[in-house]
Amino acid sequence: MAFNRCEAVVTGEALRRFFVDSSVLEGDSLTITGDLAHRLARVLRYRPGDQLVLTAGQAMESIAQVESASPRSVLLKVVDERPSPEEPSIEVILYQSLIRPNRFDYALEKCTEIGVSRFVPMINEHTQVQEESGSSRAERWRRIIIEAAEQCGRGRLPEVDQPQSFEDALKTAPGLKLVPWEDERTTPLGECLRSLQEPPAQVSVFIGPEGGYAEDEIGLARESAATLVTLGKRVLRSETAAAVACGIVLHELDA
Repeated sequence: MAFNRCEAVVTGEALRRFFVDSSVLEGDSLTITGDLAHRLARVLRYRPGDQLVLTAGQAMESIAQVESASPRSVLLKVVDERPSPEEPSIEVILYQSLIRPNRFDYALEKCTEIGVSRFVPMINEHTQVQEESGSSRAERWRRIIIEAAEQCGRGRLPEVDQPQSFEDALKTAPGLKLVPWEDERTTPLGECLRSLQEPPAQVSVFIGPEGGYAEDEIGLARESAATLVTLGKRVLRSETAAAVACGIVLHELDA
């Protein structure tokens, strides 16, 4: 695909990024419909000549210029391509216990911004799951992740797995397994990570529910060779612990 470089203005992260299906990016002339078209034309008020970035979470992303815009359809012309932003050098998987929806949503949003690669909703003994249809919940989670990834400039979207039990999660979690626990006092997370001989390719972070881990769950964690760590002297809310733990992991290990 060839482009006239004179058509593309100097671009940078000031251009807003939007995730689309890969089928949308076929060819030089693109058409956006549905909710995104309404958002671009009516909410964000894009007009002919405005530029934006479209990405399907692949190696390259497209810089496109608006040709026409209406709430039903936005027509664009691809004027350039560039490599997508790099992802962290390690894969962080967050095993987040299901907590109150608004707080779980917060964990998704902030940990997407931080750089988490995959989310696994988790059911613990003290989990109090509110009734909610799986389809509406999954759609809300996807919307939150897309908006967070667009806002922070990520090149791809984190995945969200189906909920699973804490025991099953421990059995299948890859790489280094970390379990922040409010009763752990001797192993700060940062010191644990700095003591590693070499950074692992994957780190699985387990965050418990609002009621904390049950005693037998801590036993399971020890049996599975997970490392119990502390995040400090204060007892953090579950969603706060998720952001803090994942942030420390990426700060210490992302080369």
